[in-house]
Amino acid sequence: MPSPTSALLPVANTLAVGVRSFVLQQYYTFEYDLGLWAFGAVQVIKDRRSGTLKTCKAVEKTRLMDVHGTGDRLRRLTEIQHPMLLPVTDILEDSSHFFIISPHAAGGDMGDWLDRLASDEEVIEEETCAMYVAQVLASLVHCHSCGVFHDELRARSVLLTSREANARVLLGDVGLLAALGRGCKDGRAGDLRGVGMLSLAMLLGLAPGKVEEDLNSHLLNGELWSARSREAFDFVQTLLAEDVECTAPLALSHPWLRNVLLRPGLADDLAREDALRRLACYQAALLLVPVEMAHRDLERLLKDFQRMDQDGDALLASRLAMQLLLARRGATKRGSEVAVGVCDVRGCGTVDFSAMAAAALMADLLPDGFMKQRVDDMWSALQQLFFEAYGSDDGMVDRSVVLEKVSNSVGGLLEKYGDVEFEEILGSFDDDIYQDSTCSESFQSRLMDSAGHGTPMALFEWGFLAEEPDSWFASLYRSCGQPMRRREAVRC
Repeated sequence: MPSPTSALLPVANTLAVGVRSFVLQQYYTFEYDLGLWAFGAVQVIKDRRSGTLKTCKAVEKTRLMDVHGTGDRLRRLTEIQHPMLLPVTDILEDSSHFFIISPHAAGGDMGDWLDRLASDEEVIEEETCAMYVAQVLASLVHCHSCGVFHDELRARSVLLTSREANARVLLGDVGLLAALGRGCKDGRAGDLRGVGMLSLAMLLGLAPGKVEEDLNSHLLNGELWSARSREAFDFVQTLLAEDVECTAPLALSHPWLRNVLLRPGLADDLAREDALRRLACYQAALLLVPVEMAHRDLERLLKDFQRMDQDGDALLASRLAMQLLLARRGATKRGSEVAVGVCDVRGCGTVDFSAMAAAALMADLLPDGFMKQRVDDMWSALQQLFFEAYGSDDGMVDRSVVLEKVSNSVGGLLEKYGDVEFEEILGSFDDDIYQDSTCSESFQSRLMDSAGHGTPMALFEWGFLAEEPDSWFASLYRSCGQPMRRREAVRC
């Protein structure tokens, strides 16, 4: 299938040399040319003030239908920021060109890397593939929640911060085609298909240009997939299906990606520890919601959540979740950010209704002017409230008392719409729950050991990168392409 902008590429090589404009030269010095893209030349420039390298894409105004509107739309792209997005940092223009300025990615683009690997007949480790794909999807979650789509997601659009295997991924050119008047009608479906094609190329060691030449043979060739997991194969099939109804948040919940932790800058063991601490806070908050939140308040939160969930996948981007919390009386911006951040256990930028309820309770716990963002501080507040709520004078709480108190109408809402199973959460404990943090049987240590068991956000129980081999039932269930804890609205 040809690119929607391929017809716009110049026939002659008249634009191979980057544009030298007085407007650019005021702020940047020329470094070297990179080549061409659909609307003009691409070059690397250096910021005169900071000395940092930037990438500059020139857009010839003669190729545009609405020059004035294009300038406004391009400038709005500078407002979209995300840790896994290559941002547009500046828009300049002269009489004949727009100049789109972005940070220069030292690791180059995924397309070049895949071409080299294919020529050397090498492949990327599957865990690295999953990490890269999850980062691309996390950036799409944020952009789609802003109503912005990529419209031509391919390997060349995925940049790397370095040439190391643990490089961070930055998705570039998001919203650019729409700003230039060349957007697609169904940007969400196109973006998800692009992720599927990228995943296929990475998993099978294919050059990006070869992926679509014989797509069915790549999908059906058992020899090519023999070294990859069943979850990876199902993920690619799901995103490349003709009638796919998946969303970026749902794709991040797929068994292939559900155990991937997106905490750039943290070593694997620290990222795991961080996720388990966040899970403990999230589970403690869920145990408190039935006794601390009125039924009408949780019901109103549910209605607001469903109203904001416009694509019907039972998941909200963190940006929208913070907006929902801020709409509640008394909520603060900082408190909402911290609460949603704690409940975004994996760092994917999405929350379901159970996490939304937990975040609402956490936000109410934070005092005015709260500035810290440490998970341990949140845990201290939650633990204190837990032992106050369940009446412990000796540092212990009876498990049966907690189970009895959570079995009310509020707990019923969480079980029905949040996929929470209180008996499973409390199954991590014996008869007594201890507060003493030095005790191996303490409240926090038991919740961390359970890794979210009894909630939709359980980690390492099943799926790719799970710690224990799947049972025969889990394997059979997953082979049908369904997650073990299937939300009512999930179709992916």
